[in-house]
Amino acid sequence: MKSLLISSLYFPPQVGGIAEIMGAVVSALGPDRVCCLTGVLASKTAGRNHFRPTVYRRPAAFARVKPVQAVGLGTAITEIMLRDRPSIVQLATTYDGYLGLWLRKWFKLPYVVYAYGNEILDSMQSNWGRDRLALQQADRVLAISRFAATLVEKAGVVPERIDIVHPGCDTDAFRPMAPRMELRRRLLGPRPGPVVLTVGNLVARKGFDMVIRALPRLRQIIPGVTYLIVGAGPHRDELESLAVATGVQDNVVFAGMIPHKELPDVYALCDVFAMPSREQLDQCDVEGFGLVFLEASACGKPVVGGRSGGVPEAIEDDVTGLLVNPHEPDEIAGTLARLLSDTDLAKRLGQEGRKRVVRDFGCARVGDRVHGILESILLERTTRS
Repeated sequence: MKSLLISSLYFPPQVGGIAEIMGAVVSALGPDRVCCLTGVLASKTAGRNHFRPTVYRRPAAFARVKPVQAVGLGTAITEIMLRDRPSIVQLATTYDGYLGLWLRKWFKLPYVVYAYGNEILDSMQSNWGRDRLALQQADRVLAISRFAATLVEKAGVVPERIDIVHPGCDTDAFRPMAPRMELRRRLLGPRPGPVVLTVGNLVARKGFDMVIRALPRLRQIIPGVTYLIVGAGPHRDELESLAVATGVQDNVVFAGMIPHKELPDVYALCDVFAMPSREQLDQCDVEGFGLVFLEASACGKPVVGGRSGGVPEAIEDDVTGLLVNPHEPDEIAGTLARLLSDTDLAKRLGQEGRKRVVRDFGCARVGDRVHGILESILLERTTRS
């Protein structure tokens, strides 16, 4: 049984949680169980296709100009059906849901949709119901967390067609390792003190601003602490201005984008990973899970996250990390100071985090779960027929 995974917008080498999740699923399933269609081009350095499964990179299939899209999509689907003969479709998000409806109509292919959070809120508030219809008519919806599953149910999907599939983490790549001093010097310069790290797109929900607001108090308790921010996004100027306004600009380093393959070395530089994400439901913005927490835990680092969305499923409070009120800078400062001061606690949380990720969130385990769900759908259809 081979499936076709379609991700118009989110796929490696693009950086971001959904792209990384899709890349991990594809790699875990392997060439005999999946092929892919995406509008994301390969990077020049990675070559045409660095995945073993076949990836059809066809931007024209997702063009904004409808005639171009129709020709590009028709050509791509015809090629895929002739060469790979998929029997079921995986859709990366509800934004690709119209393709599930179309492929079911013309090729009788069942389809599943992955659900994260923001796009489900979008579909619930949108006046255009196609995305919501595609979600409701999917053979199965694969939610990345129990929190995301509750949103899917509110969007009109019956619980019996919702499966929870947590993201997977490559625990061979993300593992405890000694920091590369050359990288530390390049990113942090001569700063000798402890490092708090956040990795993510610079958007409001991630809570970068709350860590910066916590720094004046944290600096009083832990002199010389540095806050390393890895990522890019629309809020960088605002965050830089906030660091100046709070007088902590010398304690904050904006490293910009760093290639994903270098992230394990970046995690190795930090003493604590922190991302106090918060819900902004009026803006359809919420953390559905938080793959970066798994990556940091796999690297043996204690993690701090906001008590919101699906984050409590990524962090086992007081076992693999600590949860905080994402709206309280003083609580964030106190929690970070506790971990930076108590090395035994930090070590225990990091070790337990590594054990949990290896045990419960390995990529192979996720691939087998997805494959099992797809096979069960085909079996149900065969039985009904």
